Amino acid sequence: MFTQNEHKAIEAELVKASFQNANDLNIAGAAIFSLLVYVVHDEASWRIWLPALVLLYLATLLRAYEIRQYRRMPEYRDSRQWMVYQTIYAGLAGLCWGAASAAMLPHLSIMLQLFVLTVCTVVAATSASEDFLLVMPSRAFIFASIIPPTLWLLTADDSLHWVLAVMLAAFITVSIKHGNKNSRMFIEAQHLRFQNEFLAKELSRKHAMLDRANKSKSRFLAAASHDLRQPVAALMIFLEQLEFEQQLSANGRGVLEHAQQATSSMCSLLDSLLDISRLDGQAIRKTIRPFPIQKLFDDMEDEFLQLAQHKGIRLKFSPCSAIVESDRVLTGQILRNLVSNAIRYTPEGRILVGCRHRRGMLAIEVHDTGIGIAEDQIPKIFDEFYQVDNSERDRQQGLGLGLSIVDRAARLLGHTVTLTSRLGLGSSFALTVPLAKDGVAGEPQAPLQTARTPAMAGRLVAVVENESSIRAGMRDLLQSWGCRVVLADSLANMTEQLESLGEAVDMIISDFGLRGGTNGVEAIARIRERWGSGLPAVLFTGDISKETHALARNAGLSILYKPAKAEALYEAIAHAFGGSDSQERITRIPDSREEIDVQVKCDE
Repeated sequence: MFTQNEHKAIEAELVKASFQNANDLNIAGAAIFSLLVYVVHDEASWRIWLPALVLLYLATLLRAYEIRQYRRMPEYRDSRQWMVYQTIYAGLAGLCWGAASAAMLPHLSIMLQLFVLTVCTVVAATSASEDFLLVMPSRAFIFASIIPPTLWLLTADDSLHWVLAVMLAAFITVSIKHGNKNSRMFIEAQHLRFQNEFLAKELSRKHAMLDRANKSKSRFLAAASHDLRQPVAALMIFLEQLEFEQQLSANGRGVLEHAQQATSSMCSLLDSLLDISRLDGQAIRKTIRPFPIQKLFDDMEDEFLQLAQHKGIRLKFSPCSAIVESDRVLTGQILRNLVSNAIRYTPEGRILVGCRHRRGMLAIEVHDTGIGIAEDQIPKIFDEFYQVDNSERDRQQGLGLGLSIVDRAARLLGHTVTLTSRLGLGSSFALTVPLAKDGVAGEPQAPLQTARTPAMAGRLVAVVENESSIRAGMRDLLQSWGCRVVLADSLANMTEQLESLGEAVDMIISDFGLRGGTNGVEAIARIRERWGSGLPAVLFTGDISKETHALARNAGLSILYKPAKAEALYEAIAHAFGGSDSQERITRIPDSREEIDVQVKCDE
């Protein structure tokens, strides 16, 4: 069954398709009737065929006019009206054929009678086969053209004419049935077409809804993360200052330790949400270049060896001389999450990280002897917040976002992550990365030079922050490092205070969202215009949107995401000043081609 809208749409398609070739058929029919009259005019009086011939050409001209009107203005009538007019004109044309044939047959010889009947039958059959799209006009022409000569044949006394009458009656039945069948096939085809178009539109609509929902989710995560980061950032600063208070009792230090642990868990969740949001929002720009995998192994061994030893786990990185072609930061993030996950879910035993060559690719594998994963849980482990054997959501066992970040980062890079696991026996993850082309060396080491971070004492630091609690915490923290601090919640307020001081500022730390309608990137640019274009600056923000990231990157600013520990803030300030520590040490100068993006993660 068709809906009313589908029925109207199918009728419109039937009219459109029928009118594409109807004019040619009409003209051909009139021309054939003229030739028929020319053959029999010697035996049939002109009074018999001339009125029918004139009327046929009149009906043909009217049909041609209707077709021309339709092609110019199809909306002039609805589809049903166009069909009715075509039926009337087709019936009129068929009546001309039928009436003239029935009137001429009694005056013709048997040979010419057979000729006239044959021509009428062929024309009716052509109408049934070629004009099947509109059933009613075709039926009207067939009935009007064949029934009159059939009735005359039935009035004759000989068997030949009776047989001819039966054959014509059978022809009418077969032609109508054949036309109906072809029409139904066309209607079914149109029905399937409209269904497919509807499904395509519905799929497009659903896709648009999902896209809007995904963007809304990303905006929600960014907004929620920003709003949560503001108070957490202040809380971390105050807790770290409390840690150095000598008046705390043993019980107070225990309470402080638990508070720091809870804050660290919240920080870890926010950092993971930051990674998820940036990967979903494609705010991370991948940089594909060759690099030695062994260097990444060395860094990870320094990072995780002590943690593994603390749990009594043997962690081993097998040496690998391969050079891969990928994004070093994202590849390192994937492997760090895999190794961290292995340590978390391995109560005892060992963890092995190694490589296998596979037809121009390198499979970096992480094997553990941990608790393993049941077969029915394997498809779920890359989902957000899903954790094996942690239904009570113990934050000490992680947050369930590590493997989701692995999956997103791998898809961003076009790499594959595979897993094999047996419950109670351990798991094996493999990240497949393309090897660098032959003759391509690893990324060059940056030149080494000795640098000393300038002393903080006496430095004038301008802090532009709209959260009063964070301003207070930043003031106390920076003053504990010997800095002089100027605080403001807007660019206008900061500019006024600096002008009144009458001395050059040494450093800018600005939030992104500020009062007065000016963002942090613009505020830093305006202050630099007044007090020096090379003024060190850090954007300290909880806004994790890709737009903010792009603005900071284009301005050449380092970003420190809230919340951040005091050590991370100190490192960001030292980096902006041109050093990396308060003591003399060997430091590696970053490649000028790489963006400087300081993203701080709290300890998990």
